[in-house]
Amino acid sequence: MAIRQLPSEGKPAAKSDSAGYSWEGRNFDHHVTAFADDNGLTPDEVAVAVGAIRSVVKSLSLAATREEQAGLLGDLATAHSEAVVACAKSRLLVPLIAEAGDYALTPEGRVVEKSQELSIVTVAAPDGRKVMPVFTSTEAMQNWNSKARPIPVPGVQVAIAAAEEATDLVIVDPGTATTEFGIRRPQLESFALAKPQKPSWADSGVVAAFESISAEVANVLTVTVAPGDPQARLLGPELMLGVELKPDLSAEERRAAATQLQDLISKNETIAHSVDSLSIKLSG
Repeated sequence: MAIRQLPSEGKPAAKSDSAGYSWEGRNFDHHVTAFADDNGLTPDEVAVAVGAIRSVVKSLSLAATREEQAGLLGDLATAHSEAVVACAKSRLLVPLIAEAGDYALTPEGRVVEKSQELSIVTVAAPDGRKVMPVFTSTEAMQNWNSKARPIPVPGVQVAIAAAEEATDLVIVDPGTATTEFGIRRPQLESFALAKPQKPSWADSGVVAAFESISAEVANVLTVTVAPGDPQARLLGPELMLGVELKPDLSAEERRAAATQLQDLISKNETIAHSVDSLSIKLSG
């Protein structure tokens, strides 16, 4: 998405950024005025929600029993869901970067820009997909890119912009460890609607789909579904599938089981719709 702003008539502003014209007024419709009293700080709701994820992950690392782990995984699923809703209901900052527009000659022979484009930024995820960065505070954005211009928008509009840009992933406050938070493709609808949704690894329908598939694969005993990116920072696949094979299988039998499993997973509509990314770990 590119927002084009033509220079207004009259004298250039005293403080200017582009061909003598100020950045002032270059925004998404009414959003700057709608957030005129915004202090540029991280909304409390987002800080608390992401902080809850970090707290549960820390507790998980210390859990001594499977019962404790199971309870904490439920808490983690709730924390992930609530963080998406908190982002949706809060003011977020979209970074816009200036790109050169059309050029013209003045009567004096000087080359000036006739127009200026402000483009929404996307970056690459480790798997090569596009990621839309957004921010909770001006400080976080400036630490990421000092040339970016913050445009305040309601969080739900970020989800709409991501859909328009055909972007599967949104990363909140990239590089800021305390508030960095990733929103994946299956969560974009709940992000747009500000409604809670369990992550795929906590979705009973997804778990049932994996269990049904495993029952069709020879030499598979059990499967276990777990979060692959517990802190939700887009640092790994969304879901980790643990597959226990029968003991004493030959290398060929293990390969055959893995190949059949991957083939069935790729054809399953529930998994395709609900799971952003996954990795498979064989044991046994």
